[in-house]
Amino acid sequence: MPIDLPAPPAPGRRRPFELSGHAVLFGMIGFFIVVAGANGVMMVSAIRTMPGADVKSAYETSQRFNSEIARMQAQAARGWQAQTEVARAGTDAIVSLSLTDKTGAAVTGLAVEAKLQHPATRQQDRGVTLTETAPGHYGAPVPELHAGAWTLVVEAKRDRDAIFSSRSRIMLKE
Repeated sequence: MPIDLPAPPAPGRRRPFELSGHAVLFGMIGFFIVVAGANGVMMVSAIRTMPGADVKSAYETSQRFNSEIARMQAQAARGWQAQTEVARAGTDAIVSLSLTDKTGAAVTGLAVEAKLQHPATRQQDRGVTLTETAPGHYGAPVPELHAGAWTLVVEAKRDRDAIFSSRSRIMLKE
C-alpha cells in the first residue's frame, strides 16, 4: 500500500498552517488562565470594597429587635416632625436637622449625632456631632465630602436615652 507524502514546499514558500493537538492544548490552557485571572481580580476587588458584613454580630442584633420596635413605637407616639438637609458648601457639606413636636414647638436640648454612610464601603463613612444653632435647629459641617449617594442616619439623645432616630437616602450633588 503506497503512502503519499506531501511534497516539501518550494523554496521561499511557507507550508500552510496546520492545527496540531499541542496548539489546541496550549490555547485551552491559556484561555482558562486568563478567565481565572480575571475572576481572581474581580473577587479581590469586590471583597475589598464591600466585605458584606453590615453588623458585627447578627445574633446580638436579633436579641435587641423587640426593644428596637418598642423604641420606634415610642418615637411615633411623640409625633415629632423632622426635617433634614445636606447642603453643599464648597467641597464641604452642611448637615442640618429641624425638630418640632406635635404642636409645632421646637424640640431643644438634645445631643444629636449624624452619620453619612457610603452605600458601597464603610471606609468612607463620616460621623459628626450636630450642635443646636437655634431652638430646634441643629447643624454641623462635614469636611471634604464628595458627591454621590449617601445614607443619612440621625440619632438624638436626651440623658443618654435615644429618643429620636431617622434614616434616609440622599443624593449629594457637586
